[in-house]
Amino acid sequence: MVETPQVDCGAGDTCKELVIRGDQKYTLPDGGASPFAGYADPTIRQGDDGVLWLSYSWPHLKFVDRKPVPSVDIHLAKSKDKGNTWDFVSTLFTATPVSNPVMSSQAGYLDYEVVNLLPVIINGKETWFAVTLNYFVPEQGGMSMRPSDSFHIRVYQADSPADLANAPFAVLAGGATNAAWNPSRSLIPDDMSAADKRTFFWNEPSLYYENGTLYLVMVAFNLKNREDISRDSVYVFATKPDGQPSSWQWKYKGKLVGNSEAKLLGATRLTQVDVVRGKQGDLLLIASPDDWNYSIGDYNHKGCVIMEIVSLEKPAVKKDDAGDLLLRAEITDSQANELGSAACSYDPSSATGMLFTRRNKTQSTLTASIWQTFIQP
Repeated sequence: MVETPQVDCGAGDTCKELVIRGDQKYTLPDGGASPFAGYADPTIRQGDDGVLWLSYSWPHLKFVDRKPVPSVDIHLAKSKDKGNTWDFVSTLFTATPVSNPVMSSQAGYLDYEVVNLLPVIINGKETWFAVTLNYFVPEQGGMSMRPSDSFHIRVYQADSPADLANAPFAVLAGGATNAAWNPSRSLIPDDMSAADKRTFFWNEPSLYYENGTLYLVMVAFNLKNREDISRDSVYVFATKPDGQPSSWQWKYKGKLVGNSEAKLLGATRLTQVDVVRGKQGDLLLIASPDDWNYSIGDYNHKGCVIMEIVSLEKPAVKKDDAGDLLLRAEITDSQANELGSAACSYDPSSATGMLFTRRNKTQSTLTASIWQTFIQP
């Protein structure tokens, strides 16, 4: 048996916080510490020229009539020295003032979160794909009052990472997404129960490309009996990315992992997914084992695990003869509170190794930071 490499970013100096030159964590207008700030949800990818790109969520507060409204932008940084140093490039996506199309009298913001990047060579030319989670945040009520029927996925294509900010995109709906958000397609798993098909939204998306096919890997969050996250699973869709993103035809490939795999890890579901080729060329799934915290009424992320994907065409992860998962690595934070840590990402060409998000989330605050683990699965 090969022992699974394990890293605890809450113990000693094993992990090192990632510093992004030129991009400070958000502070209040008076310079004080903000209860909603930091860096989170990283994706790290290397372009064809060897430059590493990092996209990440930048939580901050907007003020409406002097009242704070939590908001999230997506920032972009790059490294020209294999991930040893990082420099801020631009705000990739910024929360946009809009009226809720379902209720035009409700003012607020279209927020972007959980971005995932992917560079691909098509016909000898590099192109960049991205995917984001989007939702509506009302001025009155903020994050806690986000309408569940506003959650949707956007997929983009551009010539460079920075160009994704103004790139054409497709709006992809889950079963609960209101038609007023004008989705290009509704992606509904064939094997999901009839009841759940109407009451879920997509979250935590990731992209992968191979042999002319673009794969979209996402987690279905069920809204009915929300605390029962055992029904939430990771699903795979695929398309041939020809023409404008809004014209792409998506085909359902199947469920990649669900409650049965999560239980093998002492959890209820797997979420916060990233898909990438590892150091040895194996296709890897990075995910967070998750539980529901009944006393707080929120999700408890239990670090990150890395496992090998057998196939995305016929979705499955590798298991041993006894049916147990073969983990390539496991990252935890022993200093995390009862709601746990946050998302991970990886590019084998980066000196950072796996990136891990440490966070302090409560019912009224969220602060986060991205850490280098130096582990190279």
